[in-house]
Amino acid sequence: MSMYVRYTQPKGLKAQFEHWVDYSLDGEHVIMGAKMPRRYVAEMVMDRISASRTYLGDAYDNHKPLEYFLKSKPKLWFVHPQTKKELEGLLRILNDKGEEKALWYIKHVYLKGKEK
Repeated sequence: MSMYVRYTQPKGLKAQFEHWVDYSLDGEHVIMGAKMPRRYVAEMVMDRISASRTYLGDAYDNHKPLEYFLKSKPKLWFVHPQTKKELEGLLRILNDKGEEKALWYIKHVYLKGKEK
């Protein structure tokens, strides 16, 4: 069982996973990721879409945010497993079904769901 000591970054953006990294008291890790609330995971999806559009310009498509996430996923060991799972799931909806359906799902299903 993990225990966390919460460290809040001053003026940190809650939609960035770095904001949710805590000191661990489990004796096995120095730091561990805390589970992000759904609204911040949803905001992170929007940030990834916006950043991909900004940096890729005309080369952007709905596959790029997921591609970037999957490329960096092995290095995100400090992100809470549930947060990674939810982020990847939302990016896969974007990838497979398109932006309109992904945004509808986030607004009407994901954000209405109960935190686990």
